[in-house]
Amino acid sequence: MTKKPFKLDERDLNIFRKICTTLYLITIYTLVGIVSYRQFVLHQPSAEWNDIAMLLTINILATLGAYLYITGVVDIRKFKFRHVLIGFAGFVAVGVAFTIIKYAVILGQDLSWGDVWDILWIVVKISGLLALGLILLAYLGSRRIEKQIE
Repeated sequence: MTKKPFKLDERDLNIFRKICTTLYLITIYTLVGIVSYRQFVLHQPSAEWNDIAMLLTINILATLGAYLYITGVVDIRKFKFRHVLIGFAGFVAVGVAFTIIKYAVILGQDLSWGDVWDILWIVVKISGLLALGLILLAYLGSRRIEKQIE
């Protein structure tokens, strides 16, 4: 039988996980900075940085979904519907505000009330799909943990 070249105990694995988490967060923040710099300072067209933005978005959503599913720490059945609705409304408000600030203030485009309503509906639809997906993963994760405990 061959020996493993690296024998890591639980403490070493925890240190390794902390290092990986720190480097992951640094990478995510750096990518956000790069996309923002290209978009708002260099005024590059979206085709120049869209691939990085899509990769960043998919990576963050996959990480959140995996965390909710694997840990099972969020039990959706214990939340009140009112709290979920208030959180969703806040998320939509932040998304709409960011989008309006981006187009009206930073990019200097004129927005009509029709544009604002279009932005609102797009943000509501996308946020709704994301929320449903994350809620489903959280529910499945909590069910998985309950089955493992039994």
